[in-house]
Amino acid sequence: MPEFISLAEAAGLVPDGATVALAGNVDMSPLALVRELVRQGRRNLRLVLVPGGGLAADLLIGAGAAATAEFGSLHLGEYGIAPAFRRLVEAGRFRPLDSG
Repeated sequence: MPEFISLAEAAGLVPDGATVALAGNVDMSPLALVRELVRQGRRNLRLVLVPGGGLAADLLIGAGAAATAEFGSLHLGEYGIAPAFRRLVEAGRFRPLDSG
């Protein structure tokens, strides 16, 4: 029989400075886990966005949990570029890495 852990326990397995791979744009994103990582105060995460990123990545970036992100694109679909990402990059406070 499978053993399950709580969302808080799962997020607790991700240490500061970890590499975190995310998929999904606005839909199919692990938002509950992302919110829990932010709630627990994670910092210096390296995001790998496969093939690109969206809402989940923008939440981590905007909360200051992510130090870098490697991606092909980071947007919210028809809503345009991810706002926290854009704001921090334009201010020189976030370092994106081009995976192309």
